[in-house]
Amino acid sequence: MKKWLLLSLMLFSGLANAAIELGKDYTMLATPQPVADPKKVEVIEFFSYHCIHCLELEPAMSAWEKSKPADVAFSKEQIVWQKSMEGFVRMFSAFKTSGSYDKLHRPAFEAVVKSRINLSDESVFANWLKQQKGVDAAKVMQAYKSFGVNAQVAKAAKMTRDYAIQGTPTVIVNGKYVVTPVAPERMVQVINELVAKARAEKK
Repeated sequence: MKKWLLLSLMLFSGLANAAIELGKDYTMLATPQPVADPKKVEVIEFFSYHCIHCLELEPAMSAWEKSKPADVAFSKEQIVWQKSMEGFVRMFSAFKTSGSYDKLHRPAFEAVVKSRINLSDESVFANWLKQQKGVDAAKVMQAYKSFGVNAQVAKAAKMTRDYAIQGTPTVIVNGKYVVTPVAPERMVQVINELVAKARAEKK
């Protein structure tokens, strides 16, 4: 009985850690993109505040980010498919620049997805911001209208084009591996496998 149990556990473990498959778990980016730091494995999550699947992925990715290996560089990018989405980039960048990301990112996500508040509109965003407690709204709006944020808008639009982002969430590892969207927990598993693959390729 013990031998059978041990065999079962080994089999289950093997299935749980089965190698990822090209075409099933991930695809290759048609035009690979250069990574910011060649010494690190780069992971980029392309998302949008209006995407419910991005909102659902958020907890798993946040937990993963906190425990990711030291040699992994992680970033999030709000995509820009059309001019009306530029406001989301401004908002996202303003949160990070003003130091209010931890307080406002999730509430903004829920406001757009669950309450259907169009925070990509500057006046709507400014009004919503005033209602958020414990936040320096003036500081956030100053960042929102800054030259640096203007540059981030242009960068986000270019990255959306360069990485050929067709849907969200899209996670790309090391500028070439595109994770196939599945349940959040499985996406994290595939990301980890691709990180290991990219790390091995550097040796």
